[in-house]
Amino acid sequence: MLLHRLILSTVNRSSQLKFVRLIATSSVQIEFKDGLANITVPLPSRGESCVFQLKPFNTTIGDFIDVLQKEDRGIDRASVYLSDGSRLSRNSPIELIFEEASTLRVNETSYNIQPPTLFTSNKPSRDVLSDVSNSITKLYYDLRLNQYVTYRERELEKQLEYLRNTVQPLNEIHQQLANKAIRRLKWIQWSILAGMAFQTGVLFRLVWIDYSWDIMEPFTYFISYSTVFMAYCYYVLRRNDMKYMNMSDYFYLKILHRLLRKKNFDIARYNALKNEIMIVEHDLQRLKDPLDRIIGTP
Repeated sequence: MLLHRLILSTVNRSSQLKFVRLIATSSVQIEFKDGLANITVPLPSRGESCVFQLKPFNTTIGDFIDVLQKEDRGIDRASVYLSDGSRLSRNSPIELIFEEASTLRVNETSYNIQPPTLFTSNKPSRDVLSDVSNSITKLYYDLRLNQYVTYRERELEKQLEYLRNTVQPLNEIHQQLANKAIRRLKWIQWSILAGMAFQTGVLFRLVWIDYSWDIMEPFTYFISYSTVFMAYCYYVLRRNDMKYMNMSDYFYLKILHRLLRKKNFDIARYNALKNEIMIVEHDLQRLKDPLDRIIGTP
């Protein structure tokens, strides 16, 4: 009889402790820290609460349920319901539980989810934006970002001046060779025009003076076919249409690179300096723009 009472008292005490534990963890707590959402959920199998750290954005309800089932193998099913009783699908974004009260149902137990105060503030939008602006301003001056921006701007200007002085001799050589390549390209263009005019004159004489159209028609056909054949060969080799601007750019670059190689011009170093100047100018522009005050890469 005494043993029976001891067993009953032990069972009642454990059930009371379990009841108290369930009452203490009857809701899901959400807290934001360091930009992440810390969601405290009571686990049914362990009888204890566990904190899950998730990204507040780009995360779905299915991701949240998956981490729950992975942590507690005793969870057979879990789902989230809104206050009106509608069930959220697995593809629903998790920020829905941050905006309004909802319910997490794990197996046969339901837990209330209270949204964080950050998303349920009753302040007007203007006051919220004002508070955020004041916080950013205070953080800006606390971190002395203004001094750092000034220092960074001076460093970028010095670096830009050094790069421009370094690339200046290469620019002069490149400009001279580019002008020379343009002159050669114009000479080639005028030579092609002269050749086409000469071909037209020869065909005109052969058709109307020396021979007749019946004799020269096969020759003109093969001349036209040869032109189409060369255009197709150009497309196969260059993977580009045989247009006037495309061909001009192709011959210009070919002549320019040939001249650069003759002068032992370091093309790789020149391109690297040009790219670095472009990056520094872009960072400097971002620093000087008050609407896009983003610190560039040091």
